[in-house]
Amino acid sequence: MIAVLYIAVKFLAYICWVYYGLQLFRPDQYFSTALAMGYGFFRLLLGFFFGVVIFFLLERFPDAINTHHAQSVLAYLLIYIPIRWIEWTIMAAMLNPSRATFNHAITGVDNADRLWRAGGIAISCLADIPLIIFFGGVLPTGRILC
Repeated sequence: MIAVLYIAVKFLAYICWVYYGLQLFRPDQYFSTALAMGYGFFRLLLGFFFGVVIFFLLERFPDAINTHHAQSVLAYLLIYIPIRWIEWTIMAAMLNPSRATFNHAITGVDNADRLWRAGGIAISCLADIPLIIFFGGVLPTGRILC
């Protein structure tokens, strides 16, 4: 049941944030909620893909993460913030392909783009709260699933 709730929260959060991104990056174009849902679903798949990669990397290098709570918070931030920057960079390039260049992949096109990506990271982390609560405050750094 928690998995369904977790996925539903993530999906809804991504739809809302992508919808805002469409308004931000394509203000002169018509877009539908269905388009935002499609992009939101793609973002959900990106998260699943990168989550599986993280899980298997941490399985391969189990000592990389200590289970002590303070260290798991740091591990969570060190792992997920850069990965989510990459995920939201991919989304920004999809939502605004005319302005997406390789040079802007890391830094972003402008402040609005960077802030949107940072907001996406915050949304992604906030949407992890149901999972964190379910596991009694343990952060999803991959090791908890072992």
